[in-house]
Amino acid sequence: MHYLIDRLVNKAIERSQLERVEKLKIKTDWNPDIAISRDPGSGGKVIAKKLAKQLGWQLFNKALMLELSKELGMPTEQLSHVDEHSRSWATDFVHSILNPDYVSDIMYITHLKQILLHASKRGDMVILGRGANLVLPPDKCLRVRITASLKTRVENFYKYEKTKTKLEASNLVKHLGDQRNRFIKQYFGTNPHNPWNYDLVISTDHLTPDQAVEIILQAYKSKFPDDAARLKSKLS
Repeated sequence: MHYLIDRLVNKAIERSQLERVEKLKIKTDWNPDIAISRDPGSGGKVIAKKLAKQLGWQLFNKALMLELSKELGMPTEQLSHVDEHSRSWATDFVHSILNPDYVSDIMYITHLKQILLHASKRGDMVILGRGANLVLPPDKCLRVRITASLKTRVENFYKYEKTKTKLEASNLVKHLGDQRNRFIKQYFGTNPHNPWNYDLVISTDHLTPDQAVEIILQAYKSKFPDDAARLKSKLS
């Protein structure tokens, strides 16, 4: 029973820490970034890489997230294990007893928000996934959702991820999609498919990654005309 009481106390402390993070004053003196949310197999990762390359920006992916977690003195290995995965309260409870270094769901999302804000303030960044569109201030990022029909996403996965069969590709697409959807719903309390969480939603059913990149760049110019002037040579 004392384990349960300790766990409840720790949860209360973590919630308090999260509330303090939420109340921190957000600085407004950094350049807007691009946050890419994607359905598995839609080409979101490829598009994010192309955007970063064309703009000369950093791509925020798992590797960079872990690098920044080290800079901030966070438990890097534990963050790696739970990145973009939802978990139940029971899982948190059991693991917290067995592993004193375990990162709970609340502490994870607290760390993640700090890392995303730290990354954004470092400078020009294309941020892939991790609910960045729901963390960064709307006036500091272009929020983009990349999607496609299930048929297109399965075909892409089968072709580019080298799955043995289309059935395997279909199962992986659905599994990854469910994981990411639960992650957003659990930690941000919203449906990742809601269009009002984004400035731009792109279907890649009939668009190439390069065409999607051009659409995103045009949207960035429209939303951030002052910053577009700074990036004129790269946005033309």
